[in-house]
Amino acid sequence: MTLHTNSPRSAGGDHSAHFDHLASDHSHDSNPLMIEYRLLYDEYCALKHRYEILDKEKNSLKTQLGEMDRSLDLATRIDPMTGLANRRDIMEKMERELSRSERHGRTFSVMLVDLDNFKQLNEKYGYNDGDDVLVEVARVLMSCVRNEDVCARWGGEEFLFLLTETNIEGATTLARKILESISMTEFKANRPGINITASIGVCEYQAGQSLYECVSKADQALRKAKQAGKNRFVIAA
Repeated sequence: MTLHTNSPRSAGGDHSAHFDHLASDHSHDSNPLMIEYRLLYDEYCALKHRYEILDKEKNSLKTQLGEMDRSLDLATRIDPMTGLANRRDIMEKMERELSRSERHGRTFSVMLVDLDNFKQLNEKYGYNDGDDVLVEVARVLMSCVRNEDVCARWGGEEFLFLLTETNIEGATTLARKILESISMTEFKANRPGINITASIGVCEYQAGQSLYECVSKADQALRKAKQAGKNRFVIAA
């Protein structure tokens, strides 16, 4: 009597049915090989069952690792305090938007928003109040933009916007909306003598510019808005 076995991985279908039939067939009980066969068959079944369990555990671990990778990637793109995109995330998205703009001839705008008198608020009332203001401002800013736009914490009390397929007219409309929304919001951390307002620099991308040049122009416009009295926006020259 010749017995053929298979590995747990390749066993299945007709092979398993054949093994089951032999193990349950008592017509060969007089054959001394049947005792050994049934022992081997029991070991085979145990190994096959163990393999199936391990395979399920492997697939579960792969799923968990995939979720962890996605969570870690998201964590590296989010500002932990405000929940906004961070510098890395918006830079990557601006690079993609720049490539798209060059391919299809579409424009976009960037906008830098900086809170006025924020240093005085921190110095007078402490960094906890300052952090509370940043969180509330982030919420206000997100309420002003479209889903396709990106609002990121650029650093400190400065925020950078990527406004996709938006010309300078659309960008200045948003700038006015943001100024009004911030000045009209009753922040929990408001204190006498310190009004929370913002200054904004706006720049529409021009063909041939680098991202650095575009953001730098928005930054220069922002400085001019500060010098002109704050709580206003200036369009980059």
